[in-house]
Amino acid sequence: MYLIKAQFTKQLAIIAGAAVAILSFPAVAAHAYTDLGNNSNIQYVKVKRPIFTGQYTKINGKRGHKIITPKGTILKVEGSVSTGDGPSSAQLTRGLVSYQKQQHIYQVTKGPELNVKQYNTKYFTSYKLKLPIRTLALQAGNGYTNNKAGNYRPIFYITLDGYLQYYTTARLKHYGVLNSWQSTKPVAAVDNPLWTIKPSASVKLSTFKVKGNTSYVYYKKAIKGLPAKKVSSKYYRLAIKKLGTQNKKWHTGDKAWPRASWTTYNVGGHSFYNLVDISEGD
Repeated sequence: MYLIKAQFTKQLAIIAGAAVAILSFPAVAAHAYTDLGNNSNIQYVKVKRPIFTGQYTKINGKRGHKIITPKGTILKVEGSVSTGDGPSSAQLTRGLVSYQKQQHIYQVTKGPELNVKQYNTKYFTSYKLKLPIRTLALQAGNGYTNNKAGNYRPIFYITLDGYLQYYTTARLKHYGVLNSWQSTKPVAAVDNPLWTIKPSASVKLSTFKVKGNTSYVYYKKAIKGLPAKKVSSKYYRLAIKKLGTQNKKWHTGDKAWPRASWTTYNVGGHSFYNLVDISEGD
């Protein structure tokens, strides 16, 4: 009798253990991922696992095959859609990349592939650029002038894939680029030719450092027009110090008056500025 009771007790223990394991399994296996669409402040994300994000190879200007975006890639969040009662989606691009890279990437601009439906922490994590001046167009001068004297001044910017691209006055005039917001063509600022034309000169950054309001970028080939300092037998260093933001508006009688905002920079001892906004008021 004792043996039978012991065996019965052992069987109950096994069954109870199995039940506990089954009940606890979902809690271990399930993982709650955060929907990123509820955070409108996210400008960039970093890919956590391979996923298609709306890019194809570009062959002779046309769409080729799908590109599976690899882990570690930084993407620009162009916009997101949150329904409130379901998962969010987002339009993600490679952002401002070098002219060379643009020639090989075809970006979807419409259709069901435009928005990535898995816009959550399973596939992406919010990312802040470590180099503050990256993607900012810096133009020679003290600021926006609202006249012809300020047009076509040299511009440079650093791309997301680490290239410094420089545009001379001659190149900007050829493509009608007045500044980073305006061109001779009636297009929006995001469609300014500045972001897609071939630069006058380009160099790959070797490294960079950020100390306070100053960014130091290092590269191996000097660019005529930029006051970089040769700091070794291999490297040039360009110091870019952020100074402050200015605002100005111009009154022209009863007509709509323009206003602009820009941030000034000291680039190797020379004045440059990043045009933040241009608008018109009454």
